[in-house]
Order: sequence, then C-alpha cells, then structure tokens
Amino acid sequence: MGQRSINDLGETMLTQLNEIVNGGDDTVKAQPNSFVSWCQPGIPFEESDFDFAVKGLGGGADAEEDKLLLQQAFNFSQVVDFIPDASGLYKDDQQQAIFRTSEARLSHMYHEILNLSRVVDTPLTEKEKEKIEKFRNLLWVKKEEKNIVTDEKKVVTAAGPIQEAYDNALDKYIDASMSYGMARIQAEGATGVDGKAAVANFSVNGDLLRLKVKRAEQEWESRGHRSDVDAINAYIAQVTGKSMLLWKQRLIDNYNDSLRDSLNQGGQFFYSTVIPGNFAHAKGWTNYSVYHSEQSSTTTKERTSWKAGGKMNFGLFSIGGDGGSSKSTQTGEFSVSDFRMEFEMAQVLVSRPGMYPEFFMNRGWDLDAGHGWHFDGLPSDGEDPPKGLFVAYPTTILFVRNVKITSKEFSSEYKKFAKEISGSAGVGWGPFSLKGSASSSEETNHFESTTDGSELTVSGMQIIGFKNHIINKAPNLAEGIDKENLV
Repeated sequence: MGQRSINDLGETMLTQLNEIVNGGDDTVKAQPNSFVSWCQPGIPFEESDFDFAVKGLGGGADAEEDKLLLQQAFNFSQVVDFIPDASGLYKDDQQQAIFRTSEARLSHMYHEILNLSRVVDTPLTEKEKEKIEKFRNLLWVKKEEKNIVTDEKKVVTAAGPIQEAYDNALDKYIDASMSYGMARIQAEGATGVDGKAAVANFSVNGDLLRLKVKRAEQEWESRGHRSDVDAINAYIAQVTGKSMLLWKQRLIDNYNDSLRDSLNQGGQFFYSTVIPGNFAHAKGWTNYSVYHSEQSSTTTKERTSWKAGGKMNFGLFSIGGDGGSSKSTQTGEFSVSDFRMEFEMAQVLVSRPGMYPEFFMNRGWDLDAGHGWHFDGLPSDGEDPPKGLFVAYPTTILFVRNVKITSKEFSSEYKKFAKEISGSAGVGWGPFSLKGSASSSEETNHFESTTDGSELTVSGMQIIGFKNHIINKAPNLAEGIDKENLV
C-alpha cells in the first residue's frame, strides 16, 4: 500500500468530524449558523473534574468536598469563557489568555454589552408585563444557594423544569444525530478491506439510525417542549422590542446572580456547567475511526468553508515545557504506509444560566462611542465570515477519550520527537494532546500516552473542539427607531 501524507490523513479526519458535528444530509441537515473551533492542542480532563456538574455546588459530603466542587466549577468555567473567532482554531496562547486578562473572556464582553447598550423604552401594558413574567418563570427559576466562604445565602438563577426538559431532549437529539452522521460519513469514505465493516453497518443499520434521529426529534418536540420554548423566546423578543429597559435590567440581574466567589483565585467567576452532568461516566459515547486508505476527495469541498474549522498543520508539535513557555515547535510533514486512528466521542452542551443570547436577536438596542462604548469595534458585522468583538459563542463541547493510533511509522516518529523536547513539555498532533499536562489556574491534569510497537494509546479524556453559534449583525437597530429615543 502506498505512502500517504499524515497531513492529508488529518485533513480527512477533520472534514469528516465537521460533517458529523454540523450535519450534511436530509436526515441531519447542515446548520448554517454554526462553526467549529478546533483546539490546538486538546485540553485534558479527568472524569472527576465534572463532579460539580453531577452533585451541584454545595452538594459535597463535607466542607473539603464543597471546596473541591467549587474549584472544579471555576476551572471548567474558565475553559469555556472565550469568544471564538472565524479562524476556527483555539490555540494554546488563546487558551491561556483567558487566565491572564478578563477582556479575553466571553462573560466580560457580554456584561459590557449589556451595561453600555442603549435601548428603546416604549412602556409595556400591564398585561404584556404579566405575560412576560409568566413565561420567564416557566423557563427559569430562582433558588437559594449557600456561599461556603461567608455562609451567606444568595439567590441564583437556574433552569426551570421546562428548560431542563428542553435541554435534556436536545442533548438526546444531538447524540442520535451524531451516531447517524458518524455511520454515514464512515460508510461514504470507506475503502479497501478496512472499510467493509463501515459499509455493512450503514447498509444494515442506516434506517434504524435515521429512525432514532426522528424519534429523538419527536421527543424534543413533545417531552422537551421544543415549540413552546421557541415560541416563548420569540414572544419575549417581539414584545420587549418595544420596551427593553426592564428586560435589560433583568438580564443584568441574572448575570450578577450567576457570579460565584472563587476560593483560591479571589474575586468572582461566571458560572457555567455541562448537560448532561454525568456525561464523563456515561457509556454511550460514539465510536469513530479513520484509516490509511480513506480518501479526502469526496469531502474536500467541505474544508474550503471557514465554518469547517481553521487550517491546521498535522505535524507533531510541542507545547510548554520548563519555565511554562507556550511556544510551539513543529516537525516537518511526514508520510506513513499504514495508519489507523480510533476513539470515542461525545458532544456535550454548555449551560450558562446567566447569559441570554436572545438579547442579540432583538433589534431595539444600540452601542455608540458617545454613550460609553469605547471598544475598537462592535460585537458583530454580520458578514460571512463575521468580524467583531462578539461574533459567536461556544454551545457544544467535543470530547474524545481512549484515543488509539496504530501505525509503526507514526509511533516511531512520536517516540523520536518526544525524546528531543523537554521532559515536561506536551506533545500534540492536530487537535489532540498525546502527552503533557493542562493547567487550569491551580489545577494540573497530567496526560501520558503509551507506545507498544506500532500502537500509541492515550487513555484519558480531552476536549478537541467547540461547536459555536454565530451571532448575526449586532447591534442591528430596527428601521424607524430614532437613536435619540434610546435610553
């Protein structure tokens, strides 16, 4: 069998993963308002890092466990508190930037936009106010939470039963869609003896997988209240377009309610969590594999779009090392005559109780330098690709675990490269971490791979990318609204 560039194999894999995540046929249609940011390198986590999402803050058996849960929440919230850009890459320097400056954070910019926006103020009727309040209380609830530092009780915002049902049903729909997409893409790209199983699987199970997608979509509609939640959000956006002053204040209050006190770092952080909370311990992750003889020609067109993720070099590279340097060095491209990569993958929803993206859909607000907006630019120009300070936000995390690469040449190249770099430096390939550690402020997760002949195994769990929702032009003041009437 002939040689294939490791870079071509990597590109084929990212093309397939992008279509699996974003959809691409009549069963799971492509999503036009989303794009993928690939990590470089992957961000390692341990299963126990998500205990806070299962037990909840304050849900520990004792004070020591409560402190650990709070630290876990802080670590995770920092990782997802970034604004993606159209480059489609989330590199190491960007990952580290959110720990160094608040201005690199999604939460900081969202708060600034809320605070400095000027909104229309046409008074609502009492009936409209009552209906909006009723709808909001159906989706979100207030509950008391004890501050483990001060013992004071604080009222926080959390998803209500209907919103929880919506999110859980959406998560099941995403799982069904990904399983179908994984089987379809692998069958379409299958070649040679290694591809026989993928073709047979889709031939036999394709209808069942399509049925699972349809069933999950029906469950999302019925038990997940999909139409109800969408209608509620549409009504709120429409009515508050006349008078946004009270709504804006409510959003600011919800943002403040979502701030948590950090123990070791001082100050506060913007709380975020995952749905489902127990995903790390779940068994239903989707299997994926890519092998040497697969060709990229059938999906090359997908990689020409910026929405498929940024251009990535698939040479081995090093990150960090003694002294904490984030500089990376890459090897030249090399080729292999045999290659197979396998892993399990899960898409996990990001939940931010204090952030309401619906604000950006509303056309009754504006920003201008004469009224406090001193940033160089606006949130989004709405172009394709978009430019601005807040063009998108991460909605879904792409986790992989149990990564295994079978290739004598790749394993040999990896071992040679690993010997040449600092012992504490990490080694990455594309969006994957193969060796090293990931630091989340006070927390460090060590990540090691093992080689056995032609096999390289990475048994841990890591984030390889994020699926992001694109924000249309913002602000986008509706025609007929006089800026002089904004408050």
